[in-house]
Amino acid sequence: MIIFLNILISFFFSLSQLYAQDLIKDEDYYNTGVNHYDNGDFKESFIVFFNLSEKGNKDAIYNLSNMYFEGIGTTQNFNKSLKYSWLCALNGNDKCIKKIKKVKDKLSEDEVIAISKDIPKRLEDNFLIRNDLISAFKLGYWFENFSPEIDFEKSYLWYSVSVSAGMYKAMKLRDRVAELIDKKKLNELQIEANEIFTKNKYFGKKGDENDI
Repeated sequence: MIIFLNILISFFFSLSQLYAQDLIKDEDYYNTGVNHYDNGDFKESFIVFFNLSEKGNKDAIYNLSNMYFEGIGTTQNFNKSLKYSWLCALNGNDKCIKKIKKVKDKLSEDEVIAISKDIPKRLEDNFLIRNDLISAFKLGYWFENFSPEIDFEKSYLWYSVSVSAGMYKAMKLRDRVAELIDKKKLNELQIEANEIFTKNKYFGKKGDENDI
């Protein structure tokens, strides 16, 4: 009986440690990554930044774009560096916007296009599954400015959805893009935007506001 109780106590102690790790604030966790980096523990810092990037942490995404480009804490990978540079640029980081061309020059045109397919998919999942409203705005901006295959119709579509969801700063951008689209097509896009917005409004799952 005593042995059983000791095992049970040990189990709950281990479980409490796991919960404590889960409850660590993202800011504190990020700082551990910075400390690892400053101490030359690049592999450990990479793991921290990667985990936080999956939660949409802007600083972690920026760091990953650099670490993949330079091969610090991980093997050099221009494909992934471009992916994270794009995600970083969509967060409004000027350094990443300037860096995109530098990374693209390391890749073939086919590679760039292949990598670009992952960006809208990631953003759509964030909006439709996690109900991250900012991702709809980023999709509009992506198709207007960053996509290797600029698509004003898709840009208008997602700007429209983001405005309906409350991102009113996208209104001017939506109307600007609308001037480049045939009026007949606009009606079709408006119907599609309503379908996306309605589905998201009533069936979307609330997610972390930091999701990317």
